[in-house]
Order: sequence, then structure tokens, then C-alpha cells
Amino acid sequence: MLLGCDDAAEMCPPTPTRGSRPPPALSSDGTPMECRNRPIRGAIPRIRLGALPWRAYHRESRNSSRNRKMTATIAPLNSIVHLGAARVDLDAERVVGPDGQEATLRPQSFAVLRLLIARTGRLVTKDELQAAVWPGVIVTDDSLVQCIGEIRRALGDDARALVETVPRRGYRLVAAPRPARPVTWREGRAAAFGATLVLLALGIGAWRTMGANESPSHIPVVAVLPFDSMAGETEAYLGSGITEDVISMLARTPDVAVIARSSSFAYGDAPRDIREIGAALGADYLLEGSVRREGDKLRVVAQLEDTETGQHVWADRFDRAGADPWALVDEISGRIIFALAGENGEIKRAQFREAWGKDATSLGEYDYFLRGLDIYMNGDGPADIARADAIWQEGLAKYPDSALLRTKMAWGHWTAAWWYWDDLDHNFSEAGRLVTEALARDNLSPEVRRSAHWLNAFVQMQRGNYANGVEEAKRTIALAPYDARVLRQLTDVLIADGEYEMALEWLARAEPREPGREDEYILQRALIHRLSGRYDEALAEYAKVPEPDVYPRLSRAIALVELGRIEEARAVVRGALAEKPDFTQATWREGSFHSDPAILAGEISALARAGLPES
Repeated sequence: MLLGCDDAAEMCPPTPTRGSRPPPALSSDGTPMECRNRPIRGAIPRIRLGALPWRAYHRESRNSSRNRKMTATIAPLNSIVHLGAARVDLDAERVVGPDGQEATLRPQSFAVLRLLIARTGRLVTKDELQAAVWPGVIVTDDSLVQCIGEIRRALGDDARALVETVPRRGYRLVAAPRPARPVTWREGRAAAFGATLVLLALGIGAWRTMGANESPSHIPVVAVLPFDSMAGETEAYLGSGITEDVISMLARTPDVAVIARSSSFAYGDAPRDIREIGAALGADYLLEGSVRREGDKLRVVAQLEDTETGQHVWADRFDRAGADPWALVDEISGRIIFALAGENGEIKRAQFREAWGKDATSLGEYDYFLRGLDIYMNGDGPADIARADAIWQEGLAKYPDSALLRTKMAWGHWTAAWWYWDDLDHNFSEAGRLVTEALARDNLSPEVRRSAHWLNAFVQMQRGNYANGVEEAKRTIALAPYDARVLRQLTDVLIADGEYEMALEWLARAEPREPGREDEYILQRALIHRLSGRYDEALAEYAKVPEPDVYPRLSRAIALVELGRIEEARAVVRGALAEKPDFTQATWREGSFHSDPAILAGEISALARAGLPES
């Protein structure tokens, strides 16, 4: 049954805030004694993190009149051009990056790229871009900054050698696009045949090389059915837009597999028997929903159903308001992905329940992973990390070649060090050793690659290899571009290397998809202000979070010292030491990371003036 737009609120009560419930009681064998269908609070959130407030971007209208306005402003172009090592298909609106992978660009980002290509070598002002891409709509500079960031990532232009920023004026495409040589029929056929052989070889090779002790994980398969328009055919395009966005996003999510649009859309108007559709499509879950638009308000109800039992797994309602419906569609689609996918999503939560329901003697590799991950994600301290680690170690004894379990054990060690819970040297070292071993394994699944490269970005940062850390962060985002939690946390790696603008771009992408994390975003914004020398702005942000962790408290003290407010800084340090008496300048030095050593030296000097003990 499809829920109406007013039904989901009763089915799904508001998500409690972080810390509003104690962790579940566990029986002697570690099995939760209560129902595990509760909101997941994240992997023991470290309050170093925060973000720049989201400013909604606006999506280009997809109607033909808007397209005619756009094309009228630019000269005719070759259909396919090369920019550096990237390939741009202007007709299909596709970009293939230097690594041969297709990059995802939102329609407005591609419109910006199209205009820059048309005016190669010439400055295109911000006003010109905004008038061409968002005609009749008032948008902030942040909308344009986000588009430029997406374009640079798609083109592999990390050095900004292709798209040049002209400060306070606009942007210029520097490299001249080269028309692509047409592919002949014979070449195309040969390439297709060769690709088929490669796929067959990879599939057979993966099957043959699976070790005897490896238990292949079951990646859940999701079919997304067309979202119904409650206003009928007049606004059916909104339902189609959300459905297509969600399918595209899920297709680039390592935790799930998604049924192709052409297959799932065949069931759009048919009577819906969940179990029959699931069996026909080979899907574990069906996602369906409805869309209703009233004036400038858009309401979307989405629900996830288990195709084996036919039962509802999750449902939620999303209400947004704004002048541009496509901007609302983008934002709501991202919120749906955040709710469903990733290590704290509803699909993983359903897998937690399944893993805990199995007999202990029949657990596979993925079951050990899920049981430990559930405790890790819901934990509140070192004891929970130790309990999760014990489960993963038990699994590793049974599956000694498991890169999946090694990676999660590495995360446990990293978390213990990151929170200053235990021996920092030992835990940082073990995290690095285990994740290196995991990455050395062959045939890593997308889920393991995402998790391992994500952690390795932090490991490289901790080892002082800041550029390598940033590259690992980019590699992770390429594997999971819609995981808001990954984006938010990896901004620490960017900030450590002084990549403040890139960090702000990632935070802007993450924030609208991760509700309930306001404190982390505020504190990350405060940190960026402080490191940029905007101390008054940093203090204004810190004041919004009354009881932060020790690290942001001491960061606030540094800002006060820089402003000459020494007595206030000393009071802040006394409060931090009352919470964690053994925290010293040495602790700060060991757990803080900056590619510029002068930054850390300045922080230590300020903390010494504020009264933090040396050792």
C-alpha cells in the first residue's frame, strides 16, 4: 500500500536528538535485549566537526522554453569535446573524467560548463552566468561556487588549470576544447566486443579468486518505483524527477545495488504486489512514494518495503518550500539517500536486525561485520568500541583473509585515538597497520574500498602525508559522492592541509542531507573561521554550542588569546580541565594536524598563555 502524504508522520515519530536515549541493554552474548529499530546516532560523533550553513542552490528548469533561452546565448558547439584528459558530450550532457569514469553533474552545473566552453578564453562574469543558468531567479554566489566545484571535480581539475577563478568577477575556461575524433562503426563494435570480454574475464576471475575462508557479502538490491504525483499528470514530472535522482544517487552508493530505471519503471502503473515485483526484479527492497506540490511547498512521502515479507521497513515525509521546484527535488532526493544508505541508513539498520536474529554458530563474515557495526554506530564510549572490536576479532579468526573486518577493526582503533580515550600512539599505529593490510587485499568490494580509503585519508594525515591524505579523501568521495557523513568528516583532512575552499564546498554539499547534526556543522565553521584569522566570527559560532567536547573548548580559548582576552581564555581552559584533567599541551600536539607547522606552534603558544599544562 502506498502511504498518502499525511500518513507517514504517525508511522514515523520524530527522530530523537543525539544522546536522548541510553544505549541498549545487552545480554551476556552481546545480543541486544530490546528491539533494534531505532534511530542510529552515528559513529560516536566527534565534536570537532561542523559545517558552513547550507544555502539552497537552484536547479535549472527542465522545460523546453528554458532550454531555448539557454542555447540562444551561446554559439553552436561541437557535440563532443576534450578538456584536458576529460571528455564532454554536450548533447548527452555527460562528462567522462580523466580516470575513464562518468562524472555526475547537476543540470545547472552542466549549463555553467556549456557557457564556459562557448566562451573559452574569455571572462564570464558571475552576473552573466547567473542570468543564463537561473533566469528570473535570485541566487547567492554559493550556488555558482558549488557548480564550479562540481565542474572541476568532473574534469579532474584539482590544480585549477582548466577553470580559472577571476577574484570577485567570475570564471574563465583556460584550456581550449578539442573536438573529439568521430568513432567509426568498426571501432565502436570492436570496443564493445572488447569490453564484453573484459567484463567476462573480471567476473570469472573474481569467482575463481575468492578465498576458501571468504564469505561473500550480500549487497542489498533496491528497486525504485515511480513516485506518484498526487496532482495527477500536470505535475507528474516532479515524481519522475525525484525517482530518477534517487536511482542515480543509489547507483553510486557502495552499500546497495539498484535496479535499472527501464526495469523498475515497467511496474509504475501496474497493480503492486510487493513480493511479486521483488521476485521479478530480483530486489530485496522496493522504494516508492508520492509527491504533492501546493504553491511553493513540496511534500514527498517515501517508504521502503521488504520484498520477502511485504512489510514496511521505513517511511518518512519531507516538506520543503522554495520558488524553484527542481532545487527542492534535489534537496529531498539527497535527504532520502541519507536516510536509506550508508553505515547509519535504514537499509543497514534492517541488516543489523537480521544479523542479530541469526544463530551464533551460523554467522558469516558479513554478519560479524554487521553485529560489530551496530554496536560501534550506537556506542557511547570506549567500552562499546571494545565490544565491537571483540566481535570483529572473533569474525577475523573465522575469516582470516577478511579485508572487511580488518577495516572495521582499524576504525575502532582510530576512534579510540581520535577521542583521546586511550594510548594515541598505539591506536593510531594499529589503525594504520590494519587499513594498509586491508587495502593490500585483492577484489575489494565497493563497500570495503569506500571504508578503507576513507580511513586511510585520516591515517595519511596523521602520518604527516597531507597531500596523500587529500588524494585519499577525493578517492573516497568518488566512491561515495552522496554520503553526507563521509563528506563532512573528511573535511578535517582538507582543513589540515589548508584546503579551506574545497572543505567549504564539501560541507555545502553535505549539510542539507544530514539533519540533526547542527552542532558539528557550527563547530566546523568556527574552526575554519579561527584558522582563517576571523576570531570574532569564530567566537560567535562557538557560543551557539554551550557544552562542546574538550577540543572545541580549547579552540575557543585560542581565539580568545588571539584577541587579547586572556582571562576569559583561562576560564575556558579551567572548564575544559575540569572535564578532562589529564589533557595537556602534549595531548593537543599529538592529536592536532596541520601541514603548516607554524599553525600548531601558534596554537600551543596560545594554549600555554591560557594556562593549559605543558605535560
